[in-house]
Amino acid sequence: MREFGLELYPAGSHPIEWMYNSSHIHVGTIHDEIRGTYLESRLLRYVPVFGAISANSPFASGHADGFKSYRILHNAHNCSCPPSIRDPRLAQWSWGSDAAPKVYSAPTFEVRITDCASSRRLLAELAVFTAAFVHTVGEDVTECKVTEAEYKEYLTNRWMAAKYGLQASFIWDGKGRPVVEIIDEMLDQAKPGLKALGTDRRDLALLSTMMQKRVCQADLVLDLAKRYPDPYCLASVHSKLVRDLEAFDNYVESAASLEPVAAPTEDEIRRIHLSFVGEGIHFYDLRDVMYYPAPVVDQMIEDFVERGLIQVDITPRGALLSRCIQPCVDA
Repeated sequence: MREFGLELYPAGSHPIEWMYNSSHIHVGTIHDEIRGTYLESRLLRYVPVFGAISANSPFASGHADGFKSYRILHNAHNCSCPPSIRDPRLAQWSWGSDAAPKVYSAPTFEVRITDCASSRRLLAELAVFTAAFVHTVGEDVTECKVTEAEYKEYLTNRWMAAKYGLQASFIWDGKGRPVVEIIDEMLDQAKPGLKALGTDRRDLALLSTMMQKRVCQADLVLDLAKRYPDPYCLASVHSKLVRDLEAFDNYVESAASLEPVAAPTEDEIRRIHLSFVGEGIHFYDLRDVMYYPAPVVDQMIEDFVERGLIQVDITPRGALLSRCIQPCVDA
């Protein structure tokens, strides 16, 4: 690459350019689309975990507002996005999803939610862990249907993974749990798959240290940005640093441990949505905050209106939402 004056930039996003990059992970071979769709549903609650582990896009196209993965937040140009819940009797293939069976071109199960790995070691460990877990969960071929509550939890956890990486706490069976605890259980659950790949969790040393410290790739970039706040300078320094494919590994060893962030309550989720309402935003924009199903967000809008927090104007563009200047009630 360098003989042509080019540099590899193994990151989930570029601080200036509108692009996203990923380490998509293909697991096994799919022969039965119905079983593959059940596997997709069974894995739904877990895929944000892989996003939290790999978060590596805290700056993207000028965005730097506090997320560790803008690639996940912005759906990676719809290449990785929340899947529609599918009934195998009616399901059709689509271009983008966080994790889904593919029975066209290269039949496999593909996990797309992951940001690009800037470390060879992390790429290897992430691929092995993902493959082992998908293999283990895929042994169960019984019917699986996702409930409305499970789907909402997945979408909330997806947002938390994008926001906080390994510092995140997920809503798990209705209660808050640090994502590193969930990963620990997943590693134990994946023992049969790891064994099939000729390894065990002790070989995933880098992932283990990341879990202990709650540090992900985005934290390296965020620390660099403290010294090089100019985005062009940051991109240059970051690209030069990751010429050393062990740079992140060394960073994790020396990094200080980070504290977990609590899972959001329902009131906090509502406040997050309300904070996105400014002057005349399209109601679809509020749906895009956490990608909740339309009925959930529409009910939220109705409640905000009843409380005097926002007003809705019907225009040729559709419903536009505006924040009331002096709301009389808190969210």
